[in-house]
Amino acid sequence: MMIFKRSAFLIAIVGAAACLASPAADLAQEEATFAKRVWLSNIDVQAACKQQYTDAYVAITVNNGCGGWKCILNNSQYSVNMDGYCVQRWGGEAYASCGGGTVWDWQCHDRT
Repeated sequence: MMIFKRSAFLIAIVGAAACLASPAADLAQEEATFAKRVWLSNIDVQAACKQQYTDAYVAITVNNGCGGWKCILNNSQYSVNMDGYCVQRWGGEAYASCGGGTVWDWQCHDRT
């Protein structure tokens, strides 16, 4: 006959329940998100700058993060509206995402 301490037994049960319940809930949420997400294209940031400002603007990176793109002309820097680029190119349900966390990871997706 084995004798367990109540606290050790309770910790084991709670830990097992957390391991079993948590991944299923996370997986369901992740599947729902990806079910609505359709890849359309990578974002041409140079084209986005020209679309949002004028042909004279060029795209530069000021850091490696998702927010690292700027449109520049002479000494003036402006942000790039990635969502605006996707909507202009693909229509109203399009949106931008930066999944990998770097300036090179911007893409257009569609919710429909």
